[in-house]
Amino acid sequence: MSTEVKKERIEFRGGMFGLIVPFIVLFAGIIWLSVLGQAMPMAFWVPTLAAILAALIVAKNPTRCADIMIQGMANEMVAIMLMAWFLAGIVAEIMKATGLVQGLIWLCVKIGVNGALFPLITFICGSLLSTATGTALGTVISLAPILYPVGVALGANPPVMLASIVSAAYFGDNIAPVSDTTIASAYSQGVEVSDVVRSRLKYAFSAAAIAAVGFVVFGGMGSKAGELDLSYVGEISPKGLIMLIVPALLIIMMYRGVHLIVALTSAAAVGLILGVASGLLPVSQILVVDMDNFTVGGVIVSGVNSLIDIAVFAMLLMGLINLLDKGGFFDFMLDKLSKYTESPKSAELTVALVDVILCLLTVANSVVIVMEGPIAKRLLVEKHNITPDRSANILDAVSCFAMCLIPYGFAPLLAYMFAGGSGAPVNFSVNAVVLYSFHGWGLGIVMLFSMLTGWGRTFKKAEK
Repeated sequence: MSTEVKKERIEFRGGMFGLIVPFIVLFAGIIWLSVLGQAMPMAFWVPTLAAILAALIVAKNPTRCADIMIQGMANEMVAIMLMAWFLAGIVAEIMKATGLVQGLIWLCVKIGVNGALFPLITFICGSLLSTATGTALGTVISLAPILYPVGVALGANPPVMLASIVSAAYFGDNIAPVSDTTIASAYSQGVEVSDVVRSRLKYAFSAAAIAAVGFVVFGGMGSKAGELDLSYVGEISPKGLIMLIVPALLIIMMYRGVHLIVALTSAAAVGLILGVASGLLPVSQILVVDMDNFTVGGVIVSGVNSLIDIAVFAMLLMGLINLLDKGGFFDFMLDKLSKYTESPKSAELTVALVDVILCLLTVANSVVIVMEGPIAKRLLVEKHNITPDRSANILDAVSCFAMCLIPYGFAPLLAYMFAGGSGAPVNFSVNAVVLYSFHGWGLGIVMLFSMLTGWGRTFKKAEK
Protein backbone atom coordinates (compact mmCIF):
# COMPACT_ATOMS: atom_id res chain seq x y z
CA MET A 1 0.00 0.00 0.00
CA SER A 2 1.28 3.44 -0.89
CA THR A 3 1.90 5.70 2.09
CA GLU A 4 1.54 8.88 0.08
CA VAL A 5 -1.45 10.01 -1.95
CA LYS A 6 -0.66 11.99 -5.05
CA LYS A 7 -1.87 15.54 -5.17
CA GLU A 8 -3.72 15.25 -8.49
CA ARG A 9 -7.33 14.17 -8.50
CA ILE A 10 -8.29 10.53 -8.64
CA GLU A 11 -10.11 9.54 -11.82
CA PHE A 12 -13.03 7.18 -12.30
CA ARG A 13 -14.47 5.38 -15.31
CA GLY A 14 -17.38 7.45 -16.50
CA GLY A 15 -15.90 10.66 -15.13
CA MET A 16 -17.89 12.46 -12.46
CA PHE A 17 -20.77 9.95 -12.77
CA GLY A 18 -18.34 7.16 -11.93
CA LEU A 19 -17.34 9.06 -8.79
CA ILE A 20 -20.91 9.20 -7.51
CA VAL A 21 -21.72 5.55 -8.37
CA PRO A 22 -20.54 4.34 -4.91
CA PHE A 23 -22.85 6.87 -3.27
CA ILE A 24 -25.76 5.77 -5.42
CA VAL A 25 -25.11 2.24 -4.14
CA LEU A 26 -24.84 3.50 -0.56
CA PHE A 27 -28.01 5.60 -0.63
CA ALA A 28 -29.99 2.91 -2.45
CA GLY A 29 -29.06 0.42 0.27
CA ILE A 30 -29.94 2.81 3.09
CA ILE A 31 -33.25 3.74 1.46
CA TRP A 32 -34.10 0.07 0.95
CA LEU A 33 -33.36 -0.73 4.60
CA SER A 34 -35.49 2.26 5.60
CA VAL A 35 -38.42 1.06 3.47
CA LEU A 36 -38.16 -2.34 5.15
CA GLY A 37 -38.11 -0.67 8.57
CA GLN A 38 -34.60 -2.03 9.21
CA ALA A 39 -32.62 1.21 9.37
CA MET A 40 -30.06 0.31 12.03
CA PRO A 41 -26.35 1.21 12.20
CA MET A 42 -25.09 -2.38 11.89
CA ALA A 43 -27.38 -2.96 8.90
CA PHE A 44 -25.78 0.10 7.25
CA TRP A 45 -22.46 -1.77 7.14
CA VAL A 46 -23.63 -3.83 4.16
CA PRO A 47 -24.50 -0.98 1.73
CA THR A 48 -21.41 0.91 2.88
CA LEU A 49 -19.13 -2.03 2.12
CA ALA A 50 -20.97 -2.49 -1.20
CA ALA A 51 -20.26 1.16 -1.98
CA ILE A 52 -16.56 0.67 -1.21
CA LEU A 53 -16.48 -2.31 -3.59
CA ALA A 54 -18.21 -0.22 -6.25
CA ALA A 55 -15.62 2.54 -5.79
CA LEU A 56 -12.74 0.10 -6.29
CA ILE A 57 -14.41 -1.27 -9.44
CA VAL A 58 -15.06 2.10 -11.13
CA ALA A 59 -11.75 3.69 -10.08
CA LYS A 60 -9.12 3.79 -12.81
CA ASN A 61 -6.48 3.15 -10.17
CA PRO A 62 -8.00 0.84 -7.48
CA THR A 63 -4.85 0.89 -5.36
CA ARG A 64 -4.83 4.66 -5.12
CA CYS A 65 -8.58 4.60 -4.49
CA ALA A 66 -8.00 2.28 -1.53
CA ASP A 67 -5.24 4.57 -0.23
CA ILE A 68 -7.54 7.60 -0.35
CA MET A 69 -10.37 5.78 1.44
CA ILE A 70 -8.00 4.59 4.17
CA GLN A 71 -6.68 8.15 4.49
CA GLY A 72 -10.26 9.31 5.08
CA MET A 73 -10.86 6.61 7.68
CA ALA A 74 -7.64 7.48 9.52
CA ASN A 75 -7.99 11.25 9.81
CA GLU A 76 -7.93 12.99 13.18
CA MET A 77 -11.66 13.80 13.24
CA VAL A 78 -12.57 10.11 12.92
CA ALA A 79 -10.14 9.11 15.69
CA ILE A 80 -11.53 11.74 18.09
CA MET A 81 -15.10 10.78 17.23
CA LEU A 82 -14.57 7.06 17.83
CA MET A 83 -12.64 7.58 21.06
CA ALA A 84 -15.32 9.93 22.37
CA TRP A 85 -18.09 7.48 21.50
CA PHE A 86 -16.39 4.55 23.20
CA LEU A 87 -15.78 6.58 26.36
CA ALA A 88 -19.38 7.81 26.25
CA GLY A 89 -20.54 4.21 26.01
CA ILE A 90 -18.57 3.37 29.15
CA VAL A 91 -20.08 6.32 31.04
CA ALA A 92 -23.57 5.33 29.92
CA GLU A 93 -23.04 1.73 31.02
CA ILE A 94 -21.81 2.89 34.43
CA MET A 95 -24.91 5.05 34.86
CA LYS A 96 -27.11 2.11 33.87
CA ALA A 97 -25.39 -0.33 36.25
CA THR A 98 -25.50 2.03 39.24
CA GLY A 99 -29.23 2.79 39.05
CA LEU A 100 -29.23 6.46 38.05
CA VAL A 101 -32.21 5.93 35.74
CA GLN A 102 -34.22 4.27 38.52
CA GLY A 103 -33.29 7.16 40.81
CA LEU A 104 -34.47 9.78 38.32
CA ILE A 105 -37.73 7.92 37.71
CA TRP A 106 -38.29 7.79 41.47
CA LEU A 107 -37.67 11.55 41.68
CA CYS A 108 -39.99 12.35 38.75
CA VAL A 109 -42.78 10.23 40.27
CA LYS A 110 -42.35 11.95 43.63
CA ILE A 111 -42.62 15.47 42.19
CA GLY A 112 -45.34 14.53 39.70
CA VAL A 113 -43.58 15.14 36.36
CA ASN A 114 -45.98 14.62 33.44
CA GLY A 115 -44.62 12.02 30.99
CA ALA A 116 -46.46 13.64 28.08
CA LEU A 117 -44.56 16.89 28.69
CA PHE A 118 -41.22 15.20 29.31
CA PRO A 119 -40.02 15.55 25.67
CA LEU A 120 -40.66 19.31 25.86
CA ILE A 121 -38.82 19.51 29.20
CA THR A 122 -35.96 17.52 27.67
CA PHE A 123 -35.85 19.81 24.63
CA ILE A 124 -35.65 22.92 26.80
CA CYS A 125 -32.99 21.50 29.15
CA GLY A 126 -31.02 20.04 26.26
CA SER A 127 -31.12 23.34 24.37
CA LEU A 128 -29.68 25.11 27.40
CA LEU A 129 -26.92 22.49 27.62
CA SER A 130 -26.05 22.58 23.90
CA THR A 131 -26.06 26.40 23.91
CA ALA A 132 -23.74 26.45 26.91
CA THR A 133 -21.33 23.85 25.53
CA GLY A 134 -21.70 24.32 21.77
CA THR A 135 -21.51 20.62 21.03
CA ALA A 136 -24.30 18.67 19.39
CA LEU A 137 -22.81 15.20 19.86
CA GLY A 138 -21.75 16.07 23.40
CA THR A 139 -25.35 16.92 24.22
CA VAL A 140 -26.57 13.61 22.81
CA ILE A 141 -23.86 11.77 24.74
CA SER A 142 -24.83 13.50 27.98
CA LEU A 143 -28.60 13.17 27.76
CA ALA A 144 -29.67 10.21 25.61
CA PRO A 145 -28.56 7.30 27.82
CA ILE A 146 -30.15 8.86 30.91
CA LEU A 147 -33.26 10.78 29.85
CA TYR A 148 -34.58 8.39 27.20
CA PRO A 149 -35.36 5.51 29.61
CA VAL A 150 -36.75 7.97 32.15
CA GLY A 151 -39.09 9.54 29.62
CA VAL A 152 -40.30 6.18 28.32
CA ALA A 153 -40.96 4.97 31.86
CA LEU A 154 -43.07 8.07 32.52
CA GLY A 155 -45.18 7.41 29.43
CA ALA A 156 -43.60 9.69 26.83
CA ASN A 157 -43.67 8.75 23.15
CA PRO A 158 -40.34 6.88 22.68
CA PRO A 159 -39.21 8.22 19.26
CA VAL A 160 -40.30 11.72 20.26
CA MET A 161 -38.11 11.44 23.37
CA LEU A 162 -35.04 10.74 21.25
CA ALA A 163 -36.04 13.40 18.73
CA SER A 164 -36.25 16.00 21.49
CA ILE A 165 -32.62 15.27 22.41
CA VAL A 166 -31.43 15.45 18.79
CA SER A 167 -33.40 18.66 18.26
CA ALA A 168 -31.94 20.21 21.40
CA ALA A 169 -28.43 19.25 20.28
CA TYR A 170 -28.74 21.22 17.05
CA PHE A 171 -30.51 24.18 18.64
CA GLY A 172 -27.31 24.96 20.53
CA ASP A 173 -25.07 23.91 17.67
CA ASN A 174 -26.76 26.63 15.63
CA ILE A 175 -26.60 29.56 18.08
CA ALA A 176 -23.90 28.84 20.66
CA PRO A 177 -20.99 31.32 20.41
CA VAL A 178 -18.58 28.47 21.19
CA SER A 179 -20.04 26.07 18.60
CA ASP A 180 -17.68 25.03 15.81
CA THR A 181 -20.41 25.71 13.23
CA THR A 182 -21.07 29.21 14.60
CA ILE A 183 -17.38 30.05 14.54
CA ALA A 184 -16.86 28.52 11.07
CA SER A 185 -19.88 30.28 9.57
CA ALA A 186 -18.86 33.64 11.04
CA TYR A 187 -15.21 33.64 10.08
CA SER A 188 -15.78 32.10 6.65
CA GLN A 189 -17.95 35.16 5.87
CA GLY A 190 -15.67 37.69 7.55
CA VAL A 191 -17.97 38.72 10.39
CA GLU A 192 -17.72 38.66 14.17
CA VAL A 193 -19.27 35.73 16.08
CA SER A 194 -21.27 38.08 18.29
CA ASP A 195 -22.90 39.66 15.23
CA VAL A 196 -24.04 36.38 13.70
CA VAL A 197 -25.38 35.10 17.03
CA ARG A 198 -27.50 38.21 17.52
CA SER A 199 -28.83 38.15 13.98
CA ARG A 200 -29.75 34.45 13.94
CA LEU A 201 -31.73 34.35 17.18
CA LYS A 202 -34.98 35.23 15.39
CA TYR A 203 -34.63 32.18 13.14
CA ALA A 204 -33.62 29.83 15.96
CA PHE A 205 -36.36 30.89 18.37
CA SER A 206 -39.03 30.77 15.65
CA ALA A 207 -37.99 27.20 14.87
CA ALA A 208 -37.87 26.35 18.59
CA ALA A 209 -41.45 27.62 18.98
CA ILE A 210 -42.56 25.27 16.19
CA ALA A 211 -40.64 22.45 17.87
CA ALA A 212 -42.21 23.16 21.27
CA VAL A 213 -45.71 22.81 19.80
CA GLY A 214 -44.70 19.55 18.12
CA PHE A 215 -43.29 18.06 21.31
CA VAL A 216 -46.40 19.01 23.27
CA VAL A 217 -48.77 17.56 20.65
CA PHE A 218 -46.87 14.33 20.00
CA GLY A 219 -44.95 13.88 23.27
CA GLY A 220 -47.72 11.91 25.00
CA MET A 221 -48.80 9.78 22.07
CA GLY A 222 -46.84 6.69 23.08
CA SER A 223 -48.47 3.27 23.39
CA LYS A 224 -48.62 3.83 27.17
CA ALA A 225 -49.21 7.57 27.06
CA GLY A 226 -49.35 9.08 30.54
CA GLU A 227 -48.94 5.69 32.23
CA LEU A 228 -46.00 4.66 34.37
CA ASP A 229 -44.19 1.77 32.67
CA LEU A 230 -41.73 0.03 34.99
CA SER A 231 -41.69 -3.27 33.10
CA TYR A 232 -38.03 -2.83 32.11
CA VAL A 233 -36.91 -0.72 35.09
CA GLY A 234 -37.37 -2.92 38.11
CA GLU A 235 -37.50 -1.40 41.56
CA ILE A 236 -37.21 2.38 41.64
CA SER A 237 -35.10 3.85 44.40
CA PRO A 238 -33.40 7.16 45.22
CA LYS A 239 -30.06 5.42 45.86
CA GLY A 240 -28.75 5.98 42.34
CA LEU A 241 -29.31 9.74 42.45
CA ILE A 242 -25.82 10.19 43.89
CA MET A 243 -24.54 9.27 40.42
CA LEU A 244 -25.89 12.59 39.10
CA ILE A 245 -22.47 13.86 40.09
CA VAL A 246 -21.03 12.15 37.00
CA PRO A 247 -23.15 13.77 34.23
CA ALA A 248 -22.98 17.05 36.18
CA LEU A 249 -19.18 16.85 36.11
CA LEU A 250 -19.26 16.07 32.39
CA ILE A 251 -21.51 19.05 31.65
CA ILE A 252 -19.41 21.43 33.77
CA MET A 253 -16.20 20.33 32.07
CA MET A 254 -17.70 20.74 28.60
CA TYR A 255 -19.03 24.17 29.58
CA ARG A 256 -15.56 25.20 30.70
CA GLY A 257 -14.15 24.17 27.32
CA VAL A 258 -12.32 21.05 28.46
CA HIS A 259 -11.49 18.70 25.58
CA LEU A 260 -14.29 16.16 25.12
CA ILE A 261 -11.91 13.20 25.46
CA VAL A 262 -10.54 14.59 28.73
CA ALA A 263 -14.05 15.30 30.04
CA LEU A 264 -15.36 11.84 29.17
CA THR A 265 -12.30 10.04 30.58
CA SER A 266 -12.63 12.01 33.81
CA ALA A 267 -16.36 11.30 34.01
CA ALA A 268 -15.78 7.57 33.48
CA ALA A 269 -13.08 7.44 36.16
CA VAL A 270 -15.21 9.39 38.67
CA GLY A 271 -18.20 7.18 37.83
CA LEU A 272 -16.26 4.00 38.55
CA ILE A 273 -14.84 5.33 41.81
CA LEU A 274 -18.15 6.76 43.00
CA GLY A 275 -20.06 3.63 42.00
CA VAL A 276 -17.70 1.34 43.91
CA ALA A 277 -17.44 3.65 46.93
CA SER A 278 -21.22 3.95 47.23
CA GLY A 279 -21.74 0.21 46.90
CA LEU A 280 -23.82 0.63 43.75
CA LEU A 281 -21.21 -0.98 41.50
CA PRO A 282 -19.48 -4.17 42.66
CA VAL A 283 -15.81 -4.29 41.67
CA SER A 284 -16.51 -7.66 40.05
CA GLN A 285 -18.75 -5.94 37.45
CA ILE A 286 -16.05 -3.61 36.15
CA LEU A 287 -14.27 -6.37 34.24
CA VAL A 288 -15.55 -9.92 33.84
CA VAL A 289 -13.22 -12.43 32.16
CA ASP A 290 -14.73 -15.86 31.50
CA MET A 291 -11.91 -18.18 30.41
CA ASP A 292 -14.26 -21.18 30.19
CA ASN A 293 -16.31 -19.55 27.42
CA PHE A 294 -13.47 -17.28 26.24
CA THR A 295 -15.52 -14.11 26.68
CA VAL A 296 -14.92 -10.72 28.31
CA GLY A 297 -17.62 -8.51 29.82
CA GLY A 298 -18.27 -5.93 32.49
CA VAL A 299 -19.30 -2.28 32.33
CA ILE A 300 -16.20 -1.13 30.45
CA VAL A 301 -16.33 -3.79 27.75
CA SER A 302 -20.11 -3.55 27.44
CA GLY A 303 -19.88 0.22 27.12
CA VAL A 304 -17.43 0.02 24.24
CA ASN A 305 -19.37 -2.78 22.53
CA SER A 306 -22.60 -0.78 22.71
CA LEU A 307 -21.26 1.73 20.18
CA ILE A 308 -19.27 -0.55 17.87
CA ASP A 309 -22.10 -0.50 15.32
CA ILE A 310 -22.04 3.24 14.68
CA ALA A 311 -18.24 3.41 15.00
CA VAL A 312 -17.67 0.95 12.13
CA PHE A 313 -20.28 2.68 9.97
CA ALA A 314 -18.72 6.10 10.62
CA MET A 315 -15.23 4.88 9.81
CA LEU A 316 -16.28 3.28 6.51
CA LEU A 317 -18.41 6.28 5.55
CA MET A 318 -15.57 8.74 6.13
CA GLY A 319 -13.42 6.73 3.75
CA LEU A 320 -15.98 7.16 1.00
CA ILE A 321 -16.40 10.86 1.73
CA ASN A 322 -12.68 11.44 1.16
CA LEU A 323 -13.16 10.21 -2.41
CA LEU A 324 -15.54 13.10 -3.08
CA ASP A 325 -12.91 15.59 -2.01
CA LYS A 326 -10.03 14.00 -3.92
CA GLY A 327 -12.26 13.35 -6.95
CA GLY A 328 -13.17 17.04 -7.35
CA PHE A 329 -16.90 16.52 -6.88
CA PHE A 330 -17.46 19.57 -4.68
CA ASP A 331 -15.80 22.00 -7.12
CA PHE A 332 -17.71 20.42 -10.00
CA MET A 333 -21.08 20.77 -8.28
CA LEU A 334 -20.52 24.35 -7.17
CA ASP A 335 -19.40 25.34 -10.66
CA LYS A 336 -22.50 23.81 -12.27
CA LEU A 337 -24.89 25.51 -9.86
CA SER A 338 -23.36 28.97 -10.05
CA LYS A 339 -25.50 29.92 -13.08
CA TYR A 340 -28.62 29.71 -10.88
CA THR A 341 -27.60 32.68 -8.75
CA GLU A 342 -28.75 35.70 -10.73
CA SER A 343 -30.95 37.17 -7.99
CA PRO A 344 -30.48 37.38 -4.20
CA LYS A 345 -33.32 34.89 -3.69
CA SER A 346 -32.00 32.35 -6.21
CA ALA A 347 -28.47 32.77 -4.86
CA GLU A 348 -29.59 32.07 -1.30
CA LEU A 349 -31.68 29.08 -2.38
CA THR A 350 -28.73 27.70 -4.35
CA VAL A 351 -26.36 28.07 -1.40
CA ALA A 352 -28.93 26.35 0.81
CA LEU A 353 -29.39 23.50 -1.70
CA VAL A 354 -25.64 22.94 -1.93
CA ASP A 355 -25.50 23.00 1.87
CA VAL A 356 -28.09 20.22 2.12
CA ILE A 357 -26.44 18.11 -0.58
CA LEU A 358 -23.03 18.39 1.07
CA CYS A 359 -24.54 17.47 4.46
CA LEU A 360 -26.16 14.40 2.89
CA LEU A 361 -22.78 13.37 1.50
CA THR A 362 -20.53 14.22 4.43
CA VAL A 363 -22.82 14.16 7.56
CA ALA A 364 -20.47 16.73 9.08
CA ASN A 365 -21.96 20.22 9.08
CA SER A 366 -18.88 22.05 10.35
CA VAL A 367 -16.88 20.54 7.47
CA VAL A 368 -19.62 21.58 5.04
CA ILE A 369 -19.57 25.18 6.28
CA VAL A 370 -15.80 25.41 5.92
CA MET A 371 -16.02 23.82 2.47
CA GLU A 372 -18.86 25.98 1.16
CA GLY A 373 -18.02 29.16 3.06
CA PRO A 374 -15.85 30.82 0.38
CA ILE A 375 -18.45 30.05 -2.32
CA ALA A 376 -21.30 31.47 -0.22
CA LYS A 377 -19.27 34.60 0.42
CA ARG A 378 -18.59 35.05 -3.29
CA LEU A 379 -22.20 34.45 -4.37
CA LEU A 380 -24.06 36.26 -1.59
CA VAL A 381 -21.78 38.86 -0.04
CA GLU A 382 -19.69 39.89 -3.04
CA LYS A 383 -22.07 39.27 -5.96
CA HIS A 384 -25.34 40.45 -4.38
CA ASN A 385 -24.07 42.70 -1.59
CA ILE A 386 -25.93 40.67 1.06
CA THR A 387 -24.59 41.26 4.57
CA PRO A 388 -22.14 38.58 5.73
CA ASP A 389 -24.13 37.79 8.89
CA ARG A 390 -27.09 36.77 6.70
CA SER A 391 -24.82 34.56 4.58
CA ALA A 392 -23.37 32.96 7.72
CA ASN A 393 -26.84 32.35 9.12
CA ILE A 394 -27.99 30.55 5.99
CA LEU A 395 -24.91 28.31 6.02
CA ASP A 396 -25.30 27.40 9.69
CA ALA A 397 -29.08 27.10 10.04
CA VAL A 398 -29.54 25.05 6.88
CA SER A 399 -26.75 22.66 7.85
CA CYS A 400 -28.27 22.18 11.34
CA PHE A 401 -31.69 21.59 9.79
CA ALA A 402 -30.19 18.94 7.51
CA MET A 403 -28.23 17.21 10.27
CA CYS A 404 -31.38 16.84 12.38
CA LEU A 405 -33.15 15.04 9.57
CA ILE A 406 -30.56 12.72 8.00
CA PRO A 407 -31.32 9.20 9.30
CA TYR A 408 -27.70 8.11 8.99
CA GLY A 409 -26.41 11.31 10.61
CA PHE A 410 -24.25 10.73 13.65
CA ALA A 411 -26.51 12.48 16.19
CA PRO A 412 -29.70 10.49 15.36
CA LEU A 413 -27.72 7.24 15.11
CA LEU A 414 -25.84 7.91 18.35
CA ALA A 415 -29.07 8.71 20.19
CA TYR A 416 -30.62 5.54 18.75
CA MET A 417 -27.68 3.42 19.89
CA PHE A 418 -27.86 4.82 23.43
CA ALA A 419 -31.60 4.12 23.50
CA GLY A 420 -31.00 0.53 22.44
CA GLY A 421 -28.49 0.01 25.23
CA SER A 422 -30.54 1.72 27.93
CA GLY A 423 -32.82 -1.22 28.66
CA ALA A 424 -35.91 0.74 27.62
CA PRO A 425 -37.94 -0.64 24.71
CA VAL A 426 -36.99 0.58 21.23
CA ASN A 427 -39.71 -0.61 18.86
CA PHE A 428 -39.03 1.88 16.08
CA SER A 429 -36.30 2.61 13.52
CA VAL A 430 -34.02 5.62 13.41
CA ASN A 431 -36.31 7.05 10.70
CA ALA A 432 -38.93 7.74 13.38
CA VAL A 433 -36.39 9.84 15.27
CA VAL A 434 -35.85 12.22 12.35
CA LEU A 435 -39.59 12.26 11.63
CA TYR A 436 -40.20 13.81 15.06
CA SER A 437 -37.12 16.06 15.13
CA PHE A 438 -39.33 19.11 15.17
CA HIS A 439 -36.60 21.69 15.62
CA GLY A 440 -34.97 20.47 12.42
CA TRP A 441 -38.26 20.70 10.53
CA GLY A 442 -38.96 24.08 12.12
CA LEU A 443 -35.55 25.44 11.17
CA GLY A 444 -36.02 24.23 7.58
CA ILE A 445 -39.46 25.87 7.32
CA VAL A 446 -38.25 29.14 8.85
CA MET A 447 -35.19 29.40 6.59
CA LEU A 448 -37.16 28.52 3.44
CA PHE A 449 -39.75 31.16 4.33
CA SER A 450 -36.95 33.63 5.00
CA MET A 451 -35.26 33.02 1.66
CA LEU A 452 -38.48 33.07 -0.37
CA THR A 453 -39.90 36.22 1.24
CA GLY A 454 -36.70 38.06 2.06
CA TRP A 455 -37.45 38.15 5.79
CA GLY A 456 -34.22 38.99 7.57
CA ARG A 457 -32.32 39.62 4.31
CA THR A 458 -30.20 42.72 4.66
CA PHE A 459 -27.76 44.40 2.30
CA LYS A 460 -24.49 46.13 2.91
CA LYS A 461 -24.55 49.90 2.79
CA ALA A 462 -22.82 51.42 -0.18
CA GLU A 463 -19.38 52.73 0.69
CA LYS A 464 -18.98 56.49 0.36
